[in-house]
Amino acid sequence: MIGKNINILLLYIFLGLITTIYIIGFDHISFTNTDWLRSHDMTTELTTWKYYKNDIWRFPIGNNPNYGMDLASGIVFSGSIPLFSIVFKSFGNFLPDNFHYFNLWIFICFFLQSYISFLIVYHHTKNLTFSIIASLFFLLSPVLFNKIALHLSLSAHWLILLGYYIEIKNELNKKMFYWTALISLSALFHFYFTIILFGMFFLFVLNEHLTNFNIKKLIIQIGLPFIFLFITMYIFGYFEVPVTDALGYGYGYYKLNLTSIINPNAVTPSGTIGWSLFLSTITKNTEGVEGFGYLGIGGIFLLIIITYYIFFNFTEFKNKKFRPYFLITILFSLVALSNKVSFANNLLFEIELPKYVYGILSIVRASGRLFWPVYYLIFLASILMIYNKFSKKSSLYILILLFSLQIIDISPGLKNYFNSNAFTKEKKEMDYLFWNKLSQENQVLRTTYLNNETDFLMSLREILLSQNIKSTDIATYGRYNRKKASISRSNLYKSFDDGIIEKKTIFAIDNKNHLRNLKYLFKDKNVGFFLRDNIWIVVFGNKSEMTNFDKKELSKYDPLEFPKKKKIIFNFQNEESIHGFGWTHSLHSHNTGIWTEGNISTLLFKFNNKANEDYVIKIKLGSLKTKKNKPINFNVIVNDLFVKRFSLKNINELDENSIKLKIKKELMTKDTHYIKFNIENPISPLELFQSPDARKLGLLVENIEILTY
Repeated sequence: MIGKNINILLLYIFLGLITTIYIIGFDHISFTNTDWLRSHDMTTELTTWKYYKNDIWRFPIGNNPNYGMDLASGIVFSGSIPLFSIVFKSFGNFLPDNFHYFNLWIFICFFLQSYISFLIVYHHTKNLTFSIIASLFFLLSPVLFNKIALHLSLSAHWLILLGYYIEIKNELNKKMFYWTALISLSALFHFYFTIILFGMFFLFVLNEHLTNFNIKKLIIQIGLPFIFLFITMYIFGYFEVPVTDALGYGYGYYKLNLTSIINPNAVTPSGTIGWSLFLSTITKNTEGVEGFGYLGIGGIFLLIIITYYIFFNFTEFKNKKFRPYFLITILFSLVALSNKVSFANNLLFEIELPKYVYGILSIVRASGRLFWPVYYLIFLASILMIYNKFSKKSSLYILILLFSLQIIDISPGLKNYFNSNAFTKEKKEMDYLFWNKLSQENQVLRTTYLNNETDFLMSLREILLSQNIKSTDIATYGRYNRKKASISRSNLYKSFDDGIIEKKTIFAIDNKNHLRNLKYLFKDKNVGFFLRDNIWIVVFGNKSEMTNFDKKELSKYDPLEFPKKKKIIFNFQNEESIHGFGWTHSLHSHNTGIWTEGNISTLLFKFNNKANEDYVIKIKLGSLKTKKNKPINFNVIVNDLFVKRFSLKNINELDENSIKLKIKKELMTKDTHYIKFNIENPISPLELFQSPDARKLGLLVENIEILTY
């Protein structure tokens, strides 16, 4: 018996290894080869691991301040597989600088996915051949392959299967221990699995109390795993980010479509692919990558079989033991579909949710992922149904036939994953000599616009992964501290306005408007501007190292001329505009324009007053943020010569909802105008209980024009 178990284990180790080699290729088996980890998410996971590995141990254990800096996040909010990060960090002194474990992780996912599914089927059938064939459906799951190429930490689908195995294998007292351990452990892979597993566990426990309700026992059963989960989350750093920052946009978009299970269209880092030889694409997956749930033609036939038997033998399934599985199917599917139910490209109906309900559901904004327990339940239940309804020989033949159809059908998808084809491998050529020299002297790399979705993560990938850079705020996390990020941006712009730029730091300039402002503020100081690899950077003390090319290119970025008798409409994304530092977008709202953020916001432009007349700078406001019955206090300063103070409770207090700055011609002797909004008391929508948005906002500025009088 022991020998048989070992042979089975070796078989699944072999299958996991072969599948891993198939998907990433022999060239990428090495733990130091990162050429296949070049997509946005893979780069995020790799850089997160690099900075965590090279940092000292901290508490909470998952803190990673050198990657993200003022984003104030940690590895539990990354896709770097936190448990592996912690384990391998322990051996960091013995590992190569460019070591990673992501190929090992892929192997473990394939191995456990197939092995645990085998154990579940074998537990019910005690038929070795049947169970091995059944496990191949799970090993070659399109949903699993799809996630491996997109989000590595979300490839732990075996955790869901392990939850089902715990439920069928163990007695009640053992179940509690294993469920508690599994739920806590899942938080060290990805929190979506924690949500899924806790939901499954709750429904299994609830099922026990539907016929014999005991409130005290129910609280104990639910509370014990929750307490251990809470302790785990605290130790590893989940609470470093406020709970409100766990909420995010996306619920109702990153969702399941009613056609997802029969739609073979999928997104990979290298493009959109089809997973079916027999079925064509139904929809372009407007739900994004999270709406993918193709069963395969074999899986579709399995679904038809089990649906048929349940429909015509419903009384047989009224047994208490089936009830939690029906609850999982119904409730998880409903949440996955979201409040916007779509069939293909058609929105069938939308349920308007109260904002607090929507806020709670925003924790699972990628709700399409919550269909995974149902997805695997379809395969498990239908495979076991076939075994129970047919003879051993017939059931095996049926399963082999269905698996053959499955392999033939999903072969186009599998081909797209062969030899790392689904991964991004294109390497960007860079001026490594320049970057290496500069980063040896300046070991902090920052951006002039701190945010969680910066393009610099990809364009500066090789520099971020070099051993010279010790800390950076160019980072991406699943969740981060929005309030700290907003305050950090404001503090940076205040220092720029004061003529201070951080030493030993490379600043990657986010946009052309920032470049114009920096050039204006530091034109007479020892600050170097460099254009390398289509990226503008600014460094304190390196002005003498600027080349003629740098100087020529920089000369193109003087303040923009203000168009005469025209109105400038503000758009945050417009890089050919006059807004500089301290502005933020008005996305996800009905308002147009840009918000001031933090304590300082700037405008920079040239106005040639050829008529030598007095003039008015008219700034139209669309809204403002302030506490109820309390004013927002701010100054508007032009070239440090003209100051006007405001205290407003509503923009209606202004004539035409506009700030009007009357400028005397004798006062402004230069064409360049540098306007500052100094906001004394910005406030966030979160503080006003309007939304989870923690940005410190002040004025919504729609447009600006210059009038003569």
